[in-house]
Amino acid sequence: MSAQRAARASRAPRALHTAAPPTLASIAVAVVSLLAYLALLSPVAGGKDGGEFVLVLARLGLAHPTGYPLYTILGHGFVTALHAAGASWGWAANAWSALGGAVAMGLLHALFARLLAPTLGPGRAAAVAVLPLACVALNPVWTNETTLAEITSWHLAWVAGASLAAWRAARVLASDDASVITVRATALAWGLLLGVGAMHHTSSVLFALPLSGMMLVLAVRSRHSLVPLVGVALVGAALPLLSLGYVAWHASHDAAVRWPALEPGLQGILDHVTGAQYRGFLGRFAPSPSQARLIATELAAPLCVAVLGALAMLRRGDAFTRALAAAVLLQTAACFLYGVPDPASYFLPSLLVGVPLAAVALASTAWVRRLGVPLTAAVLIVATLAGVHGITFAHGRVRAITGLDSLLRQMWARLPDEPAFVVWDDDMSYLLRGFQLLEGDKPSLIVVAPRTLTYPHEYARFMAAHGIDPLAGLTAPRPDDPEAQTRMLDGIEANLNRSALPVYQFLPQIPSIRRLNKSADTDTTMTSAR
Repeated sequence: MSAQRAARASRAPRALHTAAPPTLASIAVAVVSLLAYLALLSPVAGGKDGGEFVLVLARLGLAHPTGYPLYTILGHGFVTALHAAGASWGWAANAWSALGGAVAMGLLHALFARLLAPTLGPGRAAAVAVLPLACVALNPVWTNETTLAEITSWHLAWVAGASLAAWRAARVLASDDASVITVRATALAWGLLLGVGAMHHTSSVLFALPLSGMMLVLAVRSRHSLVPLVGVALVGAALPLLSLGYVAWHASHDAAVRWPALEPGLQGILDHVTGAQYRGFLGRFAPSPSQARLIATELAAPLCVAVLGALAMLRRGDAFTRALAAAVLLQTAACFLYGVPDPASYFLPSLLVGVPLAAVALASTAWVRRLGVPLTAAVLIVATLAGVHGITFAHGRVRAITGLDSLLRQMWARLPDEPAFVVWDDDMSYLLRGFQLLEGDKPSLIVVAPRTLTYPHEYARFMAAHGIDPLAGLTAPRPDDPEAQTRMLDGIEANLNRSALPVYQFLPQIPSIRRLNKSADTDTTMTSAR
């Protein structure tokens, strides 16, 4: 071997010289994960964004930014097929998330079994890789995303798939034997993955940047020509961007299920797919009290393990594991700079990648090899306790969700089947729209989420449909003035009540349904209609 070949070989990831762990083991992990998530599945649409995603998947609608066109188009086929087989729309949409979670777990196992193989050998690595994944597979924050209609499970599937693809690409780029065609095909596939990630979740950039940087460094070291590689990657990345046409179609058509803040025209499309509506959350960390408790109790400990593992890999890993560690740290830091009230799910990429990465860091240490059996037993105990806790938590969540569904249906049943405004200032008003659009129940009722009427296009659409100005005499409140916002919502209800139609306040938190009094002297007197 020449000196140049020897130098390249020394820079190649160690996994290049090791047989791959059995693929069947990773498939088994995916199948077991799918069965577990289906067993914990909520039979009905859940809170948060669950009601919206059930409608979006069932009716090919457009979700909140960034729109998730690939998730919606592919998920619609899956959900429609399950519904045709007899599943309810809610169960079918939730099962789409379960499938995403199972794919993520299978790919993560495949990745980390390969990272452990140089130290443990392929067969043992496949077994050991199960242990760290078992510790996090039933984490309550994760199962919330795998048992309800959400987009995070498929984002984690992308993270896992992109990481595995980057590992394979690192082998190709560091190899002396790879042909030009193979190298460029690898660049094309990587570009395609980058495009898919960008079209599903903008936070994909937090993994895409360090992994892409690693590939560029390896390409330079191996003296590959960068211009054609980058050009081919850009071609691959452009293909998933064609799904922007789906967002553009919705921007020019008033579909039954469509994010109300989407404005027609190019600027509206760009604002939607880039999440411009959420830029005001950047630069701070402001979880709601319930989310702060969830992060402290369910995420803090394993996240510490993940961060410590990533830091260890930054110091002594190879090119790929250093890039993966950098992605974990970048993802974690970004979570603390995004001030949405529900940030827990954004920590999941760090959790599900970082904990197994810590296991890879530990596997090469002498004291871990000496304590192999007792350490394995200890991890199994931790995984068992975490699993029991996760299952208990998930069952409690299902009881809460089905209880809410029962309450909403009872309240909905009390409403008269006649034209009337039903006002519910909550994102879960999508659940009421689901009763109408998916079950055909009381379609004459007009469900109104008053905040959406402050969006220009939705305001104009409402005016054209009902001949009522919901914002008459009102001025937009400052975002940092909650009292003014409350007065704004009260004013919208009062304006609706000036119409000839009845106006019902839908208040599940009490629970109560109240019909606004149309007496001449006041617009806000209410009578109870429990």
